[in-house]
Amino acid sequence: MNKHYIWVKSKCLDYYKFVNRLAKLNLKIYNIKYVNKEIYLKIEEDTLAKLNKYLVSYKFKVVKELGIYNFKNSLIKYKELLICLVIGLVLLFICTNLVVEVNIIHENKEIRELLMDELESVGIKTLSFKKSYNELQKIKENILEKYPTKIDWLEFETDGMILNVKVEERIITDTTKDNKKCNIIAKKEGTISSLLVSNGEALVRPNDLVKKGDVLISGIVTYNNEEKMRVCAKGEVFAHTWYTIKVSIPFEYNEYTLTGKKKYNLIWSNKGNKTRIFKDRFSSFESKDKLLLKAFDYELLLETEYENNKQTLTFTEEEALNEGINKGIENLKTKLGEKDTIIDKKVLKKVVNDSTMDIEIFIVVNELISEEQIIANEAERIDESDMGNNQNNTE
Repeated sequence: MNKHYIWVKSKCLDYYKFVNRLAKLNLKIYNIKYVNKEIYLKIEEDTLAKLNKYLVSYKFKVVKELGIYNFKNSLIKYKELLICLVIGLVLLFICTNLVVEVNIIHENKEIRELLMDELESVGIKTLSFKKSYNELQKIKENILEKYPTKIDWLEFETDGMILNVKVEERIITDTTKDNKKCNIIAKKEGTISSLLVSNGEALVRPNDLVKKGDVLISGIVTYNNEEKMRVCAKGEVFAHTWYTIKVSIPFEYNEYTLTGKKKYNLIWSNKGNKTRIFKDRFSSFESKDKLLLKAFDYELLLETEYENNKQTLTFTEEEALNEGINKGIENLKTKLGEKDTIIDKKVLKKVVNDSTMDIEIFIVVNELISEEQIIANEAERIDESDMGNNQNNTE
């Protein structure tokens, strides 16, 4: 059995007198110290009662318990802190190891349902614990091996407590059954600038003016004015097209300058509806959000607010004109394709009002104007024509 050792102390004006009296009691003293007219004794707990009985002029007080008893007392003393620490560790473990949502990223419902069933069969589902990297890799390999004709690529990505599953469907195309016949036509008016034909017969050349609906590349291939075959025409045709853009620019505008000051806030979001937990301290600021926690439709965000100074400035006429041209070009770019480029611009009209400038801009674009159009089946058209003649004869 472990002995219960303690340190006790008492006021003592005469050290030698105390030691002599203590020696007469024949008690077991393990250590003795004398500091600033106070006597310190290391004894067993049972010895304390004898000291108080025989040395009644001294009042002994326990100042420290030793060994496992000291540890127990510490646990009792700091039990609330220890309980909070344990709860915090449990919550941290849950937040870092629990999956609250399995998000399968694919537009095909059949693929999503197939993957969800497979993942649930191996324990990956809502409110399940995360798998290790090696386990996820093995699961991925098994799914790809099981569905070689349906799934082409699969990847797991962890975002906090959400497991994103990215998947690509395998598309097997039987080219032998592709009987599509088509032309390439113009989707708008323009002057042909260049064309690239990979299949079919080109009917236009650079500098030709074409209208919307004109056939640019024919899927009907002829030789000596005689039809030889029908194919699906393929190619790209670019033309110079024209746009007239109208823009109104105010002479006064606001400019914001960061002050270097920042503060933090917490945002509670439910399906995009955000609520700031603390009040804003800056009258004008920019902010950036960082996701801290997500559970179902709820999100906890950390917002960093950067204070800025608002300053109202005024454009000169030249600055307003340039701003209007740039704005018109940016507006047009949102309507153009990736391969389209602006090659020229000209201001047609400029009207200066009290507070605004109205601008009309003519813009020339080198634009991809080709699009596919299916060729109607000639045999079907003949059959329909014969059917109509027979009905007329019957009548």
